[in-house]
Amino acid sequence: MPTPAARVKHCPDCDSKRPLREFGRNRQSADGLHYYCKECAAARQRQWAKANPSKVKQMRDAYLQRVYAANAGRDPYE
Repeated sequence: MPTPAARVKHCPDCDSKRPLREFGRNRQSADGLHYYCKECAAARQRQWAKANPSKVKQMRDAYLQRVYAANAGRDPYE
């Protein structure tokens, strides 16, 4: 049976130990979880998006083009 210490992980951003459920999945890491807790990861993403508005717009436009192209031949009433 795992010990209670095994059910928490350290977030280097907020410098606290948090339950595993507060970390997103990341298959590339050794433990299968993201390095930062969900709260800190979201804050980092907001900070990056605020600092890079042109990159965000470029990525959003590319996404919408892919979605529109994928749905171009569909009939919404079928």
